[in-house]
Amino acid sequence: MEMFFYGFMQRAFQASMIIAIIAPLLGVFLIIRRQSLMADTLSHVSLAGVAFGLVLNVNPSVTTLIVVVIAAMGIEYLRGVYVTYSELSIAILMAGGLAVALVLMSLDQGGITTSVQQYLFGSIVTISKAQVQMLVVLGISIVILFLAFKRFM
Repeated sequence: MEMFFYGFMQRAFQASMIIAIIAPLLGVFLIIRRQSLMADTLSHVSLAGVAFGLVLNVNPSVTTLIVVVIAAMGIEYLRGVYVTYSELSIAILMAGGLAVALVLMSLDQGGITTSVQQYLFGSIVTISKAQVQMLVVLGISIVILFLAFKRFM
């Protein structure tokens, strides 16, 4: 138990507990809407966001968030256009996001590939205090929105 005396382990434990609350709440909606591959698609697209941030020398977290939100809206738009083939939108954006990421990573100016791999295979014990605070705000927002929009039985 002495490992919890270290600040980095306390932050890692706090972050993992918040994620443990958020993930099932969001997962329920994705499964009910038959969008269980949405997380996989958005993870492929987020790789493109990280690559964009590193190429543009901007914070990759910001560019990833922007790219993922745009991709999610794109998925919903394509689902409306192709009502009969709603899963087509997921396949299009998954392949497109991965392709854009690979093209940007192939430029490899200044070690982009190494930096992308650090984002992909990061460690929860390296989470900062500011990131935990952002996760707390995000977690509270998600729980509030879940309670506001859930249907009562």
